[in-house]
Amino acid sequence: MERRLRIQLTLSVLASLVVLLGVMFLGTYMTRRAQVDADADKSIDTIVEEGGELPKDLSRYSNSKIEGFYEMRYLVTRVASDGTLEETNLDHVATIDEGEAQAMVRRALSRGGDRGYVEEFRYGVRAEKDGTKVVVLLDRARQLEALNASIASELKIYGAGVVVVTVIFLLLSKRIVQPIVRAHESQRQFVIDAGHDLRTPLSIISADADVLAMDVGESEWIDDIKSQVDVMSGLTESLIVLSRASTANERDADVVNLSDVVAREVRGFKSRTLTEGHPLASDVCDGVCVRGNEQYLQRMVGALIDNALKYSVDGGPIEVRLERHLHQAELSVRNATEGVDPKEVGRWFGRFYQSDRARTHEAGGYGIGLSMVEAVARAHGGKARAEAEADGSSVTMVVTLPTTRDPTQRTRRHETEGGSDER
Repeated sequence: MERRLRIQLTLSVLASLVVLLGVMFLGTYMTRRAQVDADADKSIDTIVEEGGELPKDLSRYSNSKIEGFYEMRYLVTRVASDGTLEETNLDHVATIDEGEAQAMVRRALSRGGDRGYVEEFRYGVRAEKDGTKVVVLLDRARQLEALNASIASELKIYGAGVVVVTVIFLLLSKRIVQPIVRAHESQRQFVIDAGHDLRTPLSIISADADVLAMDVGESEWIDDIKSQVDVMSGLTESLIVLSRASTANERDADVVNLSDVVAREVRGFKSRTLTEGHPLASDVCDGVCVRGNEQYLQRMVGALIDNALKYSVDGGPIEVRLERHLHQAELSVRNATEGVDPKEVGRWFGRFYQSDRARTHEAGGYGIGLSMVEAVARAHGGKARAEAEADGSSVTMVVTLPTTRDPTQRTRRHETEGGSDER
């Protein structure tokens, strides 16, 4: 549990940090790019106002601005009212010929806007009173390259910062989650200890009820005492399994033949389904093995079938199916229902959750069975989920577990191979 909490907490902090830095990075880039474009637009406006040339009166500009004017590479084209390119001034750009310049101007005009980019040239289009247009294309390759280099450097710094913060937080996370782990462990141990302590008085009450029945004979009150003792015993055992399984890791335990466990539980419920009038059908794939605790898996399967019986409609069929899909075993238990809200099924695995309290107690449930199922599934590296038909006519509980090879089959194969060699 501690490891899972540390990983989840670290990932949450990492995700928050990445989102925050991402927003900051994007905001910085957009601000700087907007500044580059604004500077280019001012230069384009100045060139247009000066008739396609650099300003003649430089006294109102700073020295750095004046130097920037003489370093600019640009071309100016006048477009007639009918769209014909009349003249192109290439005095301030040496690497572009007239054909290339006219093609770039046509691309700028085809985009329809007054400002934009053609490759690495920022263009500006200004309409004159006589219907002509003046198009200026200003080379911004150096400025964009400098911007991208600066942004790349900042991105590397942000990335290094994320790595450093993640490592530091991962080291500190153990201390952060310790109070939570201790509180959970104390709660878990309390439930286990209380469950063990309850076993003794429940056993005494059950034994006293049996003695009383032999002394005075069977009665409604004695049967009620026995019934409630059975309910409390089942609830106590479920709480103990739930508390142990919630922090257990059974993925490295012994190999368990899940097919045998499911088939055995189905046979154990046969008499009850006949008595209660529920047809029980099963389709169990042979040889499905998992690593885990057989006792926990048996209680998980039993809880699923018991849940289906408790909440099925009168006479509704119960279907138990175990299938193998690649490296996954899928156990599903389906029962007919009435009026189930498909949006509510995801909450059924919450501890002590009861969708219909009156009906739940009438059925003998306390909202702990499916919580135990999910805890056992997680302890074995699997998952549990509930599926309901859109019209609420049936519910299917599904548990998926990772499978493993059956060691007995491997042993038999080796023995067969060895016997053939001897012959």
